[in-house]
Amino acid sequence: MKDIERNDLELISEHSDISEKELQQSLEDFIYPDQDSWAKFIRIVLLTLGVGFMAAGIVFFFAYNWDELDKFIKLGIVQGLVILVTILSLTLKIDLLYKNIILTATSLLVGVMFAVFGQVYQTGANAYDFFFAWTVFISLWVFISNFPPLWLLYLGLGNLTIYLYWEQVARNWDFIYLTAGLFVLNASILLICTWIQKQKKGEIPTYFTNTIAIAAAIWSVYSNLYWILDGRGTEAPVIIAATCLFYGLGLWYAIKEKSIFYMGLIPFSIIIIISGAIIKGIEDDAGFLLISVFIIASVSFVIWNLIQMQRRKNHGK
Repeated sequence: MKDIERNDLELISEHSDISEKELQQSLEDFIYPDQDSWAKFIRIVLLTLGVGFMAAGIVFFFAYNWDELDKFIKLGIVQGLVILVTILSLTLKIDLLYKNIILTATSLLVGVMFAVFGQVYQTGANAYDFFFAWTVFISLWVFISNFPPLWLLYLGLGNLTIYLYWEQVARNWDFIYLTAGLFVLNASILLICTWIQKQKKGEIPTYFTNTIAIAAAIWSVYSNLYWILDGRGTEAPVIIAATCLFYGLGLWYAIKEKSIFYMGLIPFSIIIIISGAIIKGIEDDAGFLLISVFIIASVSFVIWNLIQMQRRKNHGK
């Protein structure tokens, strides 16, 4: 009975003689959060807000008092905070979730530390060096804690590092290689996470995989539109193959698991890509009329399909 959901109770109320009082009691027992759940939620929210405001306060402290502080004081404050917060996360006898939130704050402070170091000594390093060092030096905490929000920070830093490396160092690389590479990278990470979840080798929250899926979809749209609109036919087969592979796997998974999220994300991405192809192929008024009709019809069909999926899911079909 612990896995009972609201939809189950709706079906029971429609196809049985359960009284309104019994139904309300079942909702309170299995669906509605109790006092302990709300207390835990409030503690987590307040701690997260406190960590965020603390990190923002440290950044603004250095920004406002930069000229008045000696360089040793600047480095000493931020390094001392990193050490202090790390020790607190290891020694405090609190719930593991709170320790991971504190460790996430430490990871943010590592970024502040490298930023202060770069400004004090005017290293002249490219921005990708800063984010690369930040990514490397929090890797151990990420792998040990296995905390999803910290993993999102880590993957975000990795994507940003690769993008800035292309922008500042690898200028001879074409943009299509960057977008295609990040598309394959994020989609591969998503596949690994989905496999881990299906094999029950670890608990991965839905918001984590959905965030990675959105990142992969954005880069896939970029890479496909780039070769379509720029006429890069030589790279087209590889990108098309990768798109068909990952989109096909995504649609198969969405149908199997009845995932409304993926059944919305992937078709909308395909619509954007096809719209780019129509714009490239027909560049007159008829093309704009065609693309308008296509977008209205396709988006309406996708929305109708999502509504039907939701109805079937609600009725357990």
